Amino acid sequence: MTENSFWTSPPQARVRGSGHCTITVVLPPFPGHSQEWPANDPDRAREFAASFGTIDEVLEYHGERNISDGFSLRARDDLDWIQVGVWGNVIGISDPALADGGNAWPVLEQVRNLAARYPGAKIVGGATVDRGETHEEAAWVVPGFELVHSEGWPCEDDTSRWTLGGDPRAVLDACGVTARTAEDADVAYDPDNPASTYWGGLGELILGPHRPWRRRRVRTSVFRVRHTRAATDLMEENWIQD
Repeated sequence: MTENSFWTSPPQARVRGSGHCTITVVLPPFPGHSQEWPANDPDRAREFAASFGTIDEVLEYHGERNISDGFSLRARDDLDWIQVGVWGNVIGISDPALADGGNAWPVLEQVRNLAARYPGAKIVGGATVDRGETHEEAAWVVPGFELVHSEGWPCEDDTSRWTLGGDPRAVLDACGVTARTAEDADVAYDPDNPASTYWGGLGELILGPHRPWRRRRVRTSVFRVRHTRAATDLMEENWIQD
């Protein structure tokens, strides 16, 4: 271990695969549809980053960037960067430590932690990782409903091996996501074959106008962090090792 991390692989070790790993928290009272999107608050973003469950310490602040710029994960060193935005009642984090291969369920863990921290919030988390085959995990918290958790490999023929908890249809109905809406967005939910559903797309429909990750000009704060030992071990397993 170096003084700045728990990594065992060198900074130049090649990252294998690509993905999209985010969690969004919408705090009550929920902003209206017509409300202007607030500017990012860097101080609150740093506070949230420092308290997030995968982060051991925020090491450096590197200003703001458009949310759509994202990060290119080429080397191990790139995995130390996160994006965090706090836009009024909406909080978002993009963190490669949320990636998984079906063993640890980090999205579920962090969504549960945030639900305990922010009672009454709407929380949507999702991680899709492609390393030749795609693994997807999603977790939703909507007030008044059981937490929904979905996890598995869409390429898997045996749908009984897909993990699914909660009542997705009830949550979608409560958020105004009709079967027609989902079908029009090409993310229709099939309860008999959850592996055929794009869960990240359904999560965006649940967020509705409060989804930051589709807004090209929204600004986020960029941080270099030291992840926790557990998060680092999981990233090493998912992003570095064959």
